[in-house]
Amino acid sequence: MNFNPEEFGLKKDNLYEIISTTYSLTHKAIKPNASCMGIRMIEENQIQISPFFGTTTYQNLKEHSIIAINLVDDVYMYALAALKEPDSPIGLNDFPKEYFEFKYIESCSMDVPYIKNAWGILIGEVSQEFQKEKHDDLGEMMVPVFILNIIFAQKYRDSFKIFNRAENLALETTILATKLKAAKVTKGNKSFYVIHEKIIEHMSNIERFAKNKDALKTLELVSNYISKLLD
Repeated sequence: MNFNPEEFGLKKDNLYEIISTTYSLTHKAIKPNASCMGIRMIEENQIQISPFFGTTTYQNLKEHSIIAINLVDDVYMYALAALKEPDSPIGLNDFPKEYFEFKYIESCSMDVPYIKNAWGILIGEVSQEFQKEKHDDLGEMMVPVFILNIIFAQKYRDSFKIFNRAENLALETTILATKLKAAKVTKGNKSFYVIHEKIIEHMSNIERFAKNKDALKTLELVSNYISKLLD
């Protein structure tokens, strides 16, 4: 298909936070999965995405090569996607089922899950895979990289929302919360305390700036997650 990234406000080489949805098949049933991810537009209107090894997103992409990129303007949705996990300390084991819809894609003969709250969705098919070294708060690691061709695109409404300061901090705090758990498990106390200090600072600023209900609801969810993590 002819995918026009400008219709969705996407520009080459910019990094965008999205919610990805993939699927696995169990007993002929489709099991959707949602994750908070970053994407980057590259050459020829392709998209680059880098899920970590061992994650459900990575495993689903390896098996089925199809992913939906959900453009969402509700920061609370990002928190739900980022903090859900098996045996969740806050009871958030899965992304809530009521937010999923399915789009039948003829080229792969599959009902692909997407998030019905999204203002736009892009469905991509893997065209290339390789590995690269990544540097972040947790140090250096090798991560997989998938290059996607867009096989379906739909904009449901205009958005291109720019999060306000409280929402931006809420999104960054959510991402840091996922790194905090990884630091606790794999990287020892130094990285853990550096990340935790950043989270505390962000939370303090959100409480000062926030009049936005989505930012405050996100802050409550993340605070609960972190308090359980520190128990």
